[in-house]
Amino acid sequence: MNFLKSGYFYIFVTIAFTVIGQLLVKAGMARVTASFSQTPKLAPLIFAGLLQPAVLAGLGCAFVAAVAWFPAISRLPISVAYPFMALPIVLVLLLAPLCFGERVLVNQWIGVSVVSFGLWLASR
Repeated sequence: MNFLKSGYFYIFVTIAFTVIGQLLVKAGMARVTASFSQTPKLAPLIFAGLLQPAVLAGLGCAFVAAVAWFPAISRLPISVAYPFMALPIVLVLLLAPLCFGERVLVNQWIGVSVVSFGLWLASR
């Protein structure tokens, strides 16, 4: 079967757009929270976030990821496809220090490693 027609291609698209979307939303919301002098109420925070181009782009990525998920699960058993959805957790953890200068603690790496190993084991 051609990779572009396989469920795995759509899983890849789903994962990529999920990760990119999360990073864009974080970048946009960082601008929003920096503009508030104190912890804002929820409604103004959400409204201000929706005015950020990066947040809107991130929501667009989330939509593309959701749409790409449809053919993924129509071509593969859900028990095969869904464990791949843990990969965004790993990828965001890897990219957070690079994109935002966040510090990732050893226990976070250990936790993600344990979960990843468990998912690998479950997929065999």
